[in-house]
Amino acid sequence: MIYSILLVVHNALRWLVLGSLLIALSTSYSGWLRARSYRPIDQAVRVIATSIAHTQLLVGFYLYVQSPIVSYYWKFSPDASQSPEFRFFSLIHIGLMFTAVVIMTIGSSKAKRQPTSHQKFKTIAIYFTITLFVLLIAIPWPFSPLATRPLYRTF
Repeated sequence: MIYSILLVVHNALRWLVLGSLLIALSTSYSGWLRARSYRPIDQAVRVIATSIAHTQLLVGFYLYVQSPIVSYYWKFSPDASQSPEFRFFSLIHIGLMFTAVVIMTIGSSKAKRQPTSHQKFKTIAIYFTITLFVLLIAIPWPFSPLATRPLYRTF
């Protein structure tokens, strides 16, 4: 029961992660290209985006441990590795998502320590852009050849 609920939560959080990441990217590119000062709202956007990504990762870790797909993969590997969906959720998805959140966290942490506004914005823009690309690859979109999931999951 909790697994089903967390699948819906995980799907909804995906959109919050993407939305907050896009907002953080727009403020960072705007600040970087317009050479404006780093404001408290920029700090809040960076922290909120990173916190949502961390929350999503924690929910994802729980789902990974409880997942029947992942359990089947590890129990019957290498036979299960023939299925792209089993391999995707057991190895690719978790690995890329973890990598994306690590990149985002490093970028957030480095940006916080930069001495100038220009450097803060540039650091966020670079690291969060890399994070966005990794996330977009790792999401099981309905059109993905590796594993497909609906855009919106319901109960």
